[in-house]
Amino acid sequence: MKNFIGALLIALIFVGCGPKWAKKETLDALNEARAALQSAESRITELENAKAQLLSQKAQLEQEIANLSAEIDALQSKIDARCKKK
Repeated sequence: MKNFIGALLIALIFVGCGPKWAKKETLDALNEARAALQSAESRITELENAKAQLLSQKAQLEQEIANLSAEIDALQSKIDARCKKK
């Protein structure tokens, strides 16, 4: 009888200390969080690609501005040279 009670107590301790299974709501929340993470990661990738494209476009436009400024300076020099001859 004492062995039975001892075994019963030990069984209750192991059952009480055993793994706890997650509730369906917890698993659903976890899956939802994972989906949100994947969505955010893909959005980050899209935004990084857009940023790289915009930076490239900015560099091209800055080069075009520099070229146009040089052309303006050259034209201004020609104008000044022709106006001084008179």
